[in-house]
Amino acid sequence: LPGFDETVRAAAAHWENFWQSGGALELSGSTDPRAPELERRIVLSQYLLAAQSAGSFPPPEAGLMIIDPWVGQFHMEMVWWHMAHYALWDRWDMADRAVYGFYLRARPRAEALARQLDYQGMMWPKMTGPEGRTAVWKGSNVLQWKEPHPIHFAELEYRLHPTRETLEKWKDLVFGTAAFMTSYPCRNEQTGLYDLAPIMPVSEQGTTVNTVFELAYWRFALRTAQVWRERLGLARVPEWDDVRTHLAPLPVQDGVYLRSPEWTDTYTRLNWEHPDPACGVGMLPPGEGVDVEVARRTLWKVHETWNWPRVWGWDFPWVAMAAARLGEPKLAVDMLLKEAGSKNHYDQRGVCTGGPGAYLPGNGGLLYAVALMAAGW
Repeated sequence: LPGFDETVRAAAAHWENFWQSGGALELSGSTDPRAPELERRIVLSQYLLAAQSAGSFPPPEAGLMIIDPWVGQFHMEMVWWHMAHYALWDRWDMADRAVYGFYLRARPRAEALARQLDYQGMMWPKMTGPEGRTAVWKGSNVLQWKEPHPIHFAELEYRLHPTRETLEKWKDLVFGTAAFMTSYPCRNEQTGLYDLAPIMPVSEQGTTVNTVFELAYWRFALRTAQVWRERLGLARVPEWDDVRTHLAPLPVQDGVYLRSPEWTDTYTRLNWEHPDPACGVGMLPPGEGVDVEVARRTLWKVHETWNWPRVWGWDFPWVAMAAARLGEPKLAVDMLLKEAGSKNHYDQRGVCTGGPGAYLPGNGGLLYAVALMAAGW
């Protein structure tokens, strides 16, 4: 092993290179008195995630700071919040092992799980350790918003490196994910449409049907998978288009989106946990099936009615992304700095405390949101 002096020199060189590369954001020209606090969160979040999430595997939600409340395992739906920002800050090399590398290692498990449950393609685990095996939890096989993530990651890398090499690297993971996503919905004999059922929404408040964010994400991912086939000179898969174009519509009531058509009390009894009705645009670009004006009304409805002290640290940047894409920049900034007790607090170290303690998805979400807000999409 290297000695102390050699280790000090290597660490100094590493961090100098880190701060001299990638994206940077300076807010010293702002007249908003909150700018120094936002800049502090941005800089410290870059450091914290470089130190704790740029490794060989996705990190647990508390990183390396505490004994993680989820027995140290990482959550595949949360990998996006830990790792996606590296693409926007031009540091994708720091994410590749933990993102592409892990999906590649977990692929045999994902294929076996799909076969076991009589689906096609690759069914990605929910909560896992390095072996890629799904841990036991009531929602493991119905919490499905982690499923499209590989396609989203592939598209982020392709935007950075639009080459044949990138297409060949990701194509099997993209196509295997799309195959599962095509086989999971079931055709409704009464409507003739495909229902996402059973499905647990992002909020994890129960199992239902046709949840709003998952319907938007499903369409985005299946559309993107077909684009990948076209880039490779391959024919479109008719089944993928059939499911995408015949998915159930996003649930609407009184001009705003609901969590689910079965949950008409979205803005009263269920107005806590993750505000997924507002986020069909934001993390995702505006896409088919999403009405931008309904999305804008939903954004303001969520802002006005949500129980913000009962959400999680990444929910604030999630809504900020939606506000930015929908042309509401002031609201985007307000959401990043919204007072909500510990849920949107960043301590002296810069650590988001929006979980059961230290909560790095808040830091990762912050970096993704401010990158969108500063440099567009």
